[in-house]
Amino acid sequence: MTKMQKLCASVHALASQLASMSSPDVAYSLIQQRAESCRYYAPEISSHGTLTFTYPSPNITRATINNGPVNFVDRNFADDLLDFLIPLQNVTDSTPKVVIFDSSNPNFWLGHIDMTSLKTPITDAKKQLGADYIKFTQLLQNITSTIFIAEIDGRAFGAGNEIAAQMDMRFVGPRARTGSFEEALGLIAGGGGQTFMGSILGKAKALEYLLAAKSFTGPAGEALGLYNKYYDDSQALKDSVLELAQRIALFPRVALNQTKSVLSFLNPPNDAFQLDFEAFYDIEQGPEQQANVRKFIELSEGQSANHYELGLGDSVMALYDLWDGSV
Repeated sequence: MTKMQKLCASVHALASQLASMSSPDVAYSLIQQRAESCRYYAPEISSHGTLTFTYPSPNITRATINNGPVNFVDRNFADDLLDFLIPLQNVTDSTPKVVIFDSSNPNFWLGHIDMTSLKTPITDAKKQLGADYIKFTQLLQNITSTIFIAEIDGRAFGAGNEIAAQMDMRFVGPRARTGSFEEALGLIAGGGGQTFMGSILGKAKALEYLLAAKSFTGPAGEALGLYNKYYDDSQALKDSVLELAQRIALFPRVALNQTKSVLSFLNPPNDAFQLDFEAFYDIEQGPEQQANVRKFIELSEGQSANHYELGLGDSVMALYDLWDGSV
């Protein structure tokens, strides 16, 4: 637990003790002060600046992604996300009941993994990024005292789609478009994307979208059950997600924890993550895969927010000269 969290927890403990000795009105005042104190000591930005944090109401944290032109998953983002998630395992009164992940980038919610990390030689540092990626996707499931909501109003392909699939709920706006493009490169959605897509969509639909590297639009994703709800207005998306989070955050944590815990039996087995991870690094070192990775980096002009990146996942078919240039 960080120094900040220890201080916040101490303030909460004192407020709770005083509240138990006071009248209801005084107790309510103390609880309000407790929420404000937690807000005061909570972080505003992650170490590498890839996440910023706001606190729209007590027990709710909004984590806003901001990492480069396409919000890709690189070493800095992995470090920042782990720094945020790991302390949530040690539950205190200041631990958020609900975390909403959104993005400051109007075009990208969360992008693919840093493609340069897939190029040979495969170093220990590159493998560590993959291992940490598996770690924080598992944390999203194993931290049962906090509910994680993806508020998506931009692109989320590859790693972004996988991480969204492993959150507890997904709500999308008019700019949302998600999917896994790895098969087109001769790779696999090795960070839990395959296993969770199977759980959410069922085997047949998961195979259709994974094997063909097909994209999900908002209405289609809602119809298939990938998204809880699609909104055709960005502000309506934001307002509705916050309203839901506020309602959930009213309820006792023990009930939220038990419900998420008991439904975890629907998750794929943890062994599946490790098998996928090991298979990914075996497959990606093939000559065809490496050629596709290098071509992807070239077409995206070094993973910039160019026409190719904006066109994912259809643009990945440019590897086979089958993209019409549409975005």
